[in-house]
Amino acid sequence: MRRRRGFTLMEVLVAVAIAGLVVSAGFRLVTMSLRSLAEIEGERELTAAAQRLWLRFRAERDMPDSGREDGVEWSTELDSVPVESYELSFKRVKVTVGGRSMVLYLHQ
Repeated sequence: MRRRRGFTLMEVLVAVAIAGLVVSAGFRLVTMSLRSLAEIEGERELTAAAQRLWLRFRAERDMPDSGREDGVEWSTELDSVPVESYELSFKRVKVTVGGRSMVLYLHQ
C-alpha cells in the first residue's frame, strides 16, 4: 500500500479558492462598514450643524435669512398652516452641509 506524502493539486486549488472567497468576503464587509461609517458621520455632522443653527436662530434675533459659514449653508422662507381658527406661521430653514440637507421648522 502506497502512503500519501502531500496534497494533490486539486486539493490545493480547492483550498486556495475557498481562502480567496473568504478573503474577498472579508474585504467586502470592511468596505461596506467603512461606507456605512462615512454615511453615519455625515449625518452626525449635518445634525450637529442644524442644532447649532437652531440655537443661533433662537438666541439671535437678527440672524440673516440665508448665508454660509464654516461649510454650513442655510436659507429660510416664511410659511404658515391653518390650525383650527388661526394661521400658524413658521420659518422653514434648509440647512446644507457637504451635499446633505435637513429642514428645520421654527415657530415665529
